[in-house]
Amino acid sequence: MEVKINSLIKKVSPQFTLQVDSAIFQSGKVIGLVGHNGKGKTTLLNILAGLDNEFTGEILYDGKKISPLLRKQITMTFQTPALLNRSVYANIEYPLKIRKLDSSKRKEVISDMLSKLNIEHLSKKNATKLSGGESQRAALARGLSFSPRLLLLDEPFSAIDEKSIHNMEQCILDYNKATGATVVLVSHNSQQIENMCNSIITL
Repeated sequence: MEVKINSLIKKVSPQFTLQVDSAIFQSGKVIGLVGHNGKGKTTLLNILAGLDNEFTGEILYDGKKISPLLRKQITMTFQTPALLNRSVYANIEYPLKIRKLDSSKRKEVISDMLSKLNIEHLSKKNATKLSGGESQRAALARGLSFSPRLLLLDEPFSAIDEKSIHNMEQCILDYNKATGATVVLVSHNSQQIENMCNSIITL
């Protein structure tokens, strides 16, 4: 999914307005979104995800404006994961149920996600009781489960050990390669951005 921004203006606070004259997130690429704290990276991700429509300007997804159908093809993981008060399994299953995937296919997808993120042992655990790193992996598993065409990641590697970071990085890159999905990554780690991303957009 290609995303184009034209003349975007978003008033974030009396002291700060996010302004993006023009930007293109190329289809099928992993794009790093960087900038100093307070420059509007999370705000822009929220707008791209269709979670914030209080702005002027235009955003086009493969040449089209946001719609309910397009929203179902986009997902965002937050720096502090927003997980439901139920099991990890149920969290990953939730977007699949919304999309009316049959139960046997749901089980197959969930099993695959749990395995890829090395969280099979957390399947029955309440997602609100997870550690920070476990929450991030569960949120990524849920985000990838329904094969979004646009994957927005806001600091997805915070509070995670080095081994788990490598696992998550590889899952994201494998997903991008296998599906051709567009990935937008916000990370404070400049080396990580350089290693993972095809291009970088700076705010």
